[in-house]
Amino acid sequence: MDEVEELGLFLKAAVRESDRRVNEVLRPLGITASQAEVLQLLDRFGPMSLGELGSLVVAEGGHPSRLVDRMVQADLVVRQSAVDDRRRVELLPTERGRQLATQARELKEGFRDWVSGQIEDVDLAPVRAFFLAYLAGTELGETVRQRQSRSTRAQGCPTRSGA
Repeated sequence: MDEVEELGLFLKAAVRESDRRVNEVLRPLGITASQAEVLQLLDRFGPMSLGELGSLVVAEGGHPSRLVDRMVQADLVVRQSAVDDRRRVELLPTERGRQLATQARELKEGFRDWVSGQIEDVDLAPVRAFFLAYLAGTELGETVRQRQSRSTRAQGCPTRSGA
């Protein structure tokens, strides 16, 4: 196995392990990691169109329409006309969705603590540089950039529930 193949194996294993652990943590809430991500984005940044959500979420191949459809059916998200343009449809969490977003955020803190413990002695600067290079010019790289940008802008504004 060469270094590139080994790196691919490490990446895939890390993603699968993370997904498994996060889904396990969220199981008592009856939602998946992807659903929690959508709820937390809508709770943090407020109503947004499906296209805006798709530019921020790392799920469902970058276009979360099926995921959102299932979440609407489960009464976690609603679609409504935008206040400023009735032709524009926005998504927002229901009261139940907002509660689950908060609970998911709290439950995922245990996972974040585990990750922090696993990597406490690792210099993350070269890891970050690797991922920036690896994802440069890709759709998911742009998704990460959009999330970083939106999060930076939101730091100056109060969040809806401390996301």
